[in-house]
Amino acid sequence: MHTTFRRIGTAVSLALLAACSAEPTSPPMSSAAAPAAGAPSADLLGLGGLLNGTLRLVAGVKRNTPLAAPITVTQTIGASGGTLSIPAAGVTVTVPAGAVSSNVVFTMTARAGSLVAYDFAPHGVTFAKPLVFKQNLAVTNTNLVSALLLQLGYYSDPSLLGTVTALVSELTGGSVNYSTWTFTSSIRHFSGYIMSCGRGGDD
Repeated sequence: MHTTFRRIGTAVSLALLAACSAEPTSPPMSSAAAPAAGAPSADLLGLGGLLNGTLRLVAGVKRNTPLAAPITVTQTIGASGGTLSIPAAGVTVTVPAGAVSSNVVFTMTARAGSLVAYDFAPHGVTFAKPLVFKQNLAVTNTNLVSALLLQLGYYSDPSLLGTVTALVSELTGGSVNYSTWTFTSSIRHFSGYIMSCGRGGDD
């Protein structure tokens, strides 16, 4: 019976990966991993975390057009709040009033390549109020099936990112606005986040 459950889990995982990699489809008109060549394998680097349950393998959302190079923006934001935005990557992060008590130099980097992943600084900072993360799905391979599975995954080390999957220690849900075709979630602390559309494997 245990073998049967494992086969079912594997089949579900493959279905999720297929949903993530399917061609994007247009949203409704009305609202309501192999590592890169020469790079260390995220699976190998995170094997211990997978075995002890502190890390989870997830399938990553991919960009329709990979970023040729990282894109970084920096903004000094204080107690009154502010916004970080990278239009070329389709991402906006809003820092609400009261999230920080004094001026903080925020940095957001859209990682090069296909995965919808972002590095943030200062590393390790926790916010009094969660930041609002918003991703434009029109620049990604998200479709009406994978949109139901979208989550934001936290990674502490970029070496945990592969080319189609990643190892994350936290997953945060969110919501999809079908009229604007955007995904919104929350960020309570830094360092890195990846858009996930399901588990990349099963225990």
